[in-house]
Amino acid sequence: MQKPAVQGFLFDLHGVIADSWQYHLASWRQIARELKVSWTPQLAETLPGMSRRDSLRTILSSDNRQSEFTAQQFQAIATHENELYRQMITKMTPANRLPGVTKFLKELVAAGYPMALASASTNAPAEIVRLGLTGFFSKIVAADQLQHSKPAPDVYLAAAKLVGLPPKNCVAFEDTVTGMQSAKAAGCYTVGINQQELPGADAMLANTTELSLATVLRALGQPVG
Repeated sequence: MQKPAVQGFLFDLHGVIADSWQYHLASWRQIARELKVSWTPQLAETLPGMSRRDSLRTILSSDNRQSEFTAQQFQAIATHENELYRQMITKMTPANRLPGVTKFLKELVAAGYPMALASASTNAPAEIVRLGLTGFFSKIVAADQLQHSKPAPDVYLAAAKLVGLPPKNCVAFEDTVTGMQSAKAAGCYTVGINQQELPGADAMLANTTELSLATVLRALGQPVG
């Protein structure tokens, strides 16, 4: 049975396009300190890829504190984290692009492939501006309009719609387990970028320096050239 042809590319932001998880984790560590919740390696490993609300639920649940806050208090804490994060990303510049990403994006544009940003972050448009990548990502999923965050497929279904393609014809790049689950649930080809195997990935790259159109197509069993 012939595989669906690759016709478009969908990108997570944090850990795939930019080294920006440091800012998210720093803001969540601050929240944990303020709430007097112990910050653990498991939290640092689990939060990447989650929405803000899911991240806060996970932090509170780690200390059995989820029932202590009203909906209004919960929202206030989530808003505070976003404010902390927005302060931190003022430091973000094109230097935060991960190695090899710019070259790969230029290669996709030259080959005529449409692409979209599939990030769960509502700050993604501002980050793309600070990274100097607006020329590549005119199509960015509106995370605040999604009904469900990763690992649900919503963000990748929305991204595929932005490029006008069925998910089965799109390649999704992810660096987290949660993100990989989202892309797989949407029906995309999946490429994991992580030194650890991401369950369900159709192909794995250790880091972004390995990105090239030929490498990705070969790894997915697609014709090259």
